Amino acid sequence: MNCFRYTLTAMLAVCLLLPAVAKAEEMQADLRIHEVFRRYGKKRNVTMVELSNEMLETYSITHYKSIIIREDDEALSFTRRCLDADQQGARKIKEVTDGGGVISAYYQLSENAGLNRFILFKVNRKGVITLVYIEGDLDSDDLITILFTDK
Repeated sequence: MNCFRYTLTAMLAVCLLLPAVAKAEEMQADLRIHEVFRRYGKKRNVTMVELSNEMLETYSITHYKSIIIREDDEALSFTRRCLDADQQGARKIKEVTDGGGVISAYYQLSENAGLNRFILFKVNRKGVITLVYIEGDLDSDDLITILFTDK
């Protein structure tokens, strides 16, 4: 009986969470960077983090996804191509290039479903790529405050 109750509870939890996960994927699906997360998210030398709901409510963020990719020149080239496509029509809050390639970027994309969307990108001197996607009710000033305020 306890096994049945546990299984039923687990199935109910999955059914309740699936729409939230599907909606988050749907909101980001129009972006090329979605392919970076999909292609590299489970590879070796990669760390991917995805947060939503309760953990982010304090900051008016509804979805957060980040990926750190180490030692992969092809991933850097692919990520830059995706960024180039996604930044078309976006507000460039900050963009730094070196040697013809973007090394640091902060873009505010067009709204989707009434939510602001942001892409943050950085590649360090060792070639470690960091890509972050954030969406929520916050504006760019709010995001800068969150990122650069000492806690």
